[in-house]
Amino acid sequence: MKLVVLITYAFVMYFVMRGKLNKALVTMLGALFLLAIRVFHDPYEGFRESLDLNAIFFHIGMVLFIKVVEQTGLFQYLAVKTIKLTGKSISTLFFSLLFLVGIISALVDNVTTILIFIPITLAICDFLEIEAVPLVLAEIVASNIGGMITPIGDPPNVLIISAAKIPFTDFAKIMFPIGMSLLLIVSSALLLIYRKEVRVENLHFLLEGLDENKATTDKKRFIAGTFFTILVITLFILQKQTKLETSLIGLIAGFLAVLLFDKHRLNELLEKIEWEVIFFMVGIFIITGAMDHVGIMKDISNFLVKISSGSLFILSSVIVWVSGLISGFIDNIPYTATMIPIIRELPEVYPELTQIYPLWYSLSLGVSLGGNLTPIGSTSNIVALTLLKNYKNTEIPFLKFLKFTFFFVLITLLISNIYMLFLLNLVF
Repeated sequence: MKLVVLITYAFVMYFVMRGKLNKALVTMLGALFLLAIRVFHDPYEGFRESLDLNAIFFHIGMVLFIKVVEQTGLFQYLAVKTIKLTGKSISTLFFSLLFLVGIISALVDNVTTILIFIPITLAICDFLEIEAVPLVLAEIVASNIGGMITPIGDPPNVLIISAAKIPFTDFAKIMFPIGMSLLLIVSSALLLIYRKEVRVENLHFLLEGLDENKATTDKKRFIAGTFFTILVITLFILQKQTKLETSLIGLIAGFLAVLLFDKHRLNELLEKIEWEVIFFMVGIFIITGAMDHVGIMKDISNFLVKISSGSLFILSSVIVWVSGLISGFIDNIPYTATMIPIIRELPEVYPELTQIYPLWYSLSLGVSLGGNLTPIGSTSNIVALTLLKNYKNTEIPFLKFLKFTFFFVLITLLISNIYMLFLLNLVF
């Protein structure tokens, strides 16, 4: 049965990577096949145990919340206001764009951030008569780095905090220092690399042409949306005190936002939920659950323990680097879903390894930063490149993307690895 499950997983990953067939369709067919041949003795029980409903409900709730708040103009207002405040020179404008993309990606999902900022960025490039490709690529890198700071920013983080039962604030406390440091380093490096390629003659006219108030046509909705967003963030901060599940906070945020701001558009908003992603997650949960059930994950855990001699330091480094390199070529959601049961099995195959808590952060760092490696490493990459094609009729070849990001991925993975070793020595 192990061989059948492995072949099914390999087929599913092959078609997901090729992108010729809808990934939700492929993963669901693979999952249903495994249920039909009774990999689980009780298919219903196997289905129930494999699903991570906490992750799925959190995703649904936060998508609803973001779609509603987006319509109040809050995100667009913050983007334009910050650009005007920091854009006194082309250098500060360039830096602030990248830094703001990273920060907003931590507060909302990085796909939404890209949808807000890429059109603004392309308009800026037109005004300044500069090449758009380097800045678009730079914003992709910044969005993936920023997205790893909180569970909201990147879907793999949702899976990780749900599986490891990590409170929102605990996760952010560990990821905030490294995320902000990498954002600062990468933004500074990109500014240094491209400082000679930008012009400043039209900057004054560009800033005059930007009007943050155009994003807030309905002042009451804007103010209410701002206060509601602050309330939701406060709920996440107080999660330990309230003992509310992450998914419950997400659902409260989503459906309460609909009730307060868009109750007549519920059906329309429900259609905007990325159901393809939901079914993709369901399929992957079942397939990886089947792999765990037949003992494949235990075998991989045994292998990891063997090559690391049970050392938490070596395991952490292996997970950071392997996750970073593999998730660049495989969508980071299925990779994360595959790694979760492997990490969970480690104490069982090596009882001396009692502390696996740090490894969840190693996994998050690896998959988030590895998403920068190729155009298919992250959904936000695909969205950004699609917008560039639609707005500017410009395509970035796979190798050109890889050439641009490879250095940044290696450097950020190295710094993250050192950070994790530092935490293992002093914090965990």
